[in-house]
Amino acid sequence: MARAKHVIPEMKTVLPARRILLALLMLVYVAAPATAQKTDDNPANWCRNGLFPSDAAEFRLAKVGGNRTARIHFLNDDDGCPSPEVKCETKSYLITGDQVLVSRKYGSWVCAWYQPRKGSETVGWLPVESLIISRQAASPALEKWIGRWKYDDQTLNIRRDSKSGTLLVKGDAIWRGLGDNVHVGSVEAGSSPQGNKLILIEEECRVTLKLVGDYIVASDNAECGGANVRFNGVYRRER
Repeated sequence: MARAKHVIPEMKTVLPARRILLALLMLVYVAAPATAQKTDDNPANWCRNGLFPSDAAEFRLAKVGGNRTARIHFLNDDDGCPSPEVKCETKSYLITGDQVLVSRKYGSWVCAWYQPRKGSETVGWLPVESLIISRQAASPALEKWIGRWKYDDQTLNIRRDSKSGTLLVKGDAIWRGLGDNVHVGSVEAGSSPQGNKLILIEEECRVTLKLVGDYIVASDNAECGGANVRFNGVYRRER
């Protein structure tokens, strides 16, 4: 009995401390995934033009194959989409031979960017089975980069430095708001390609260019100019 009387008070003082420690450990365990997951992560089914250029997936060229009379409609990224349901189908469509840029997959669909010669781009999900996807060149020749590239009001002038052999890039971007609300940005830097990727760094500004066929996919860190100014987009060489 003397032993029991001695043990009981000791347990009363130790158990609360253990419970507190366990509670703290549980809080750390629960909080860890929240801090590891970025707050700007987007749902896996999202596929839209504002996000496409900064997609981490490898970009590739693809062409629409199959029946020449068929129309392949883009699918939106609403809840429950993409899927074969009518609610996911948009009015925009492609026909056999149309060329697109594709990035990541989601089930049986792939996120695609279509840019006509005239007009604005269309971005959405396309069925993988309807596309013939090409392999990306591992290290395109330097000459493939050179020229003046344009996306909307954004431009990239790329030339080769005859002395160093590196690529010199002068880029200009602009954002137009309401009325006289206009912001501009720029980047001017030299670099050597790493495979099909060219990384430009000028002070806080960082722009990543990826050469995919006759397109350059550009994304930046939003530190290359005034508010809302971005180089993000799919550029084509001016003729």
